[in-house]
Amino acid sequence: MKMKNPVTKFLASMLCLALAFNVVAQDVEQVAKSDPWVSAGAITMSNIFTWPKDSLKNELPYSYYLSGNLNTTFFGVVSVPVSFSYTNNQYASTYAYPFNRFSIAPSYKWIKTYMGFSSMSFSPYTMSGREFMGGGLELTPPDFPLSFSAYYGRYNKAVAFDSISMKPIYRRMGGGFKIGYRADKFNVSINAVKSVDIESSLSLEKSDSNYIAPKGNIAAGVSAEVHPFDNTTISGQYSVSIVDNDCSSDSTGNSSILSEDDETYHYSAYKMSISQSIGFGSLGVSYERVSPNYTSFSSYYNTDDFWNLTADFSAHIGSMANVGGNVGFQRDNLENNDVNTNSQAIYSCNLQLTPVERLSLSGSVSNVQSYVYIKDIIEEVSETNQYQNLDTLSYTELNFSANGTASYVFGNQEALPQTVTGGYSFQKASHEQKNCERFTDSKLHNINASYQITHVASKTTLGLTGNFNRTITSSLVTDVMTYCVSLNNSFVKNLQAVISLNYNTVSGEKDYEIINARAALTYSFFQNHNVSLNFSMLDNKSMNTGKQYQLNATYTYNFNCGIRRVDDKYKWKSDF
Repeated sequence: MKMKNPVTKFLASMLCLALAFNVVAQDVEQVAKSDPWVSAGAITMSNIFTWPKDSLKNELPYSYYLSGNLNTTFFGVVSVPVSFSYTNNQYASTYAYPFNRFSIAPSYKWIKTYMGFSSMSFSPYTMSGREFMGGGLELTPPDFPLSFSAYYGRYNKAVAFDSISMKPIYRRMGGGFKIGYRADKFNVSINAVKSVDIESSLSLEKSDSNYIAPKGNIAAGVSAEVHPFDNTTISGQYSVSIVDNDCSSDSTGNSSILSEDDETYHYSAYKMSISQSIGFGSLGVSYERVSPNYTSFSSYYNTDDFWNLTADFSAHIGSMANVGGNVGFQRDNLENNDVNTNSQAIYSCNLQLTPVERLSLSGSVSNVQSYVYIKDIIEEVSETNQYQNLDTLSYTELNFSANGTASYVFGNQEALPQTVTGGYSFQKASHEQKNCERFTDSKLHNINASYQITHVASKTTLGLTGNFNRTITSSLVTDVMTYCVSLNNSFVKNLQAVISLNYNTVSGEKDYEIINARAALTYSFFQNHNVSLNFSMLDNKSMNTGKQYQLNATYTYNFNCGIRRVDDKYKWKSDF
């Protein structure tokens, strides 16, 4: 088969050249001395029993979670990691993606492949950690200046129209590549990604009331980094994104994202920076601009419609103190399309201080916009197992945050070490997720203190914790006070017990009083087996629903194993 595309010819030639170069440089002696086959992995099976079933949550009275991983290495150079997870609890009505997934990432030296559920990153403005179901390839030869990455797969599964709670979703496919070149004083790379909704994945007519048009996106970028002098770095990246809000086929059956029509939009983003290392730290300056409505379907979230100019610094004073931060100016509403325009000085600073040997202090303050996941505080304090609230994270943009912590260690460190820790944090958050304004323009205050003492001889640890959380919104003030007592003890060898008691009071529109007691036993045997039993009791009392009891029991079995050649024979081993 002839390759008519010159780009295809070039990539194939570079790949063959890189492979030939590596074969010549191969360390044959090291390969000969390595084990032909080494495997190590683990399997975990969790069984969760809940009584009585919570009618307000989509969970089963019995759930199981099976997960595992296996990494096989051939001759010390070819690595084939495999992982999987499976559950009978799909959260089907509220969670668009199934928990069941499989991934494998075989690698050989500088060649790495991705199969199954995977994610890759090319640039913050194009492909940035977007998960896909498909395949990918990374070629990063250490002694060759070129590198290459590519992928193709499914972003979204098709979801039919649900008249109660869900709009239709097309199956979205995406793919792209990245080519990089590196030298002693500079490196440069280009990347491009394309994603498109498959129109045939849904049976929708344009005359339907629930019709939505399939969308498409092409995003491309170039980045470079130069080192003109010692300890000096100049870097920059530029990206463009083309979004077609209606890429449905026309009367001739053709469609193109690049077609010029009223539904096609072009956006751009770029960032430049320069930094200089000095004897006790570093200095730098950067400028970033992202056009209004900039988006890439291959990135989960994009901040848009702003520019900022910042200067950053970091310094250290021996081993006693480290300080870093940045200061600058930011402006939004770049095209004056919005009613309001915000301009502000932006800043962030962090400090770590150890004035004496056993005292540690740290603090930070920032008004730079960032993104975090914030879990619902009520569901968090009433959680009975780690799988219960897999789908309850909310995407939040923080406008201002400040926190400080202090920790002091005292007592006889050989026999009875003790630690006291305290902290305060404040966050002002603006919620951006559509169809949900629960955390919009909220302020969160958190104060926590803890004390821990360990009796070394009996391997017993006692912990006391207090936590106060206040959430303020335009319509509601919610206070959550949590007290926790925990006891950790290793009665005999390989047997560990943990007991904890949490008491939570929640005051707000719906007052709660929550008691959560937990007990856990973990036992290890035969070096690579361990089982654990976890029991929890939840007593949830609210003004609206009255008292609710829930008992939860979890049995987990974990098996770590491996196969390795010992004395010319393959044997089970656990010390990997």
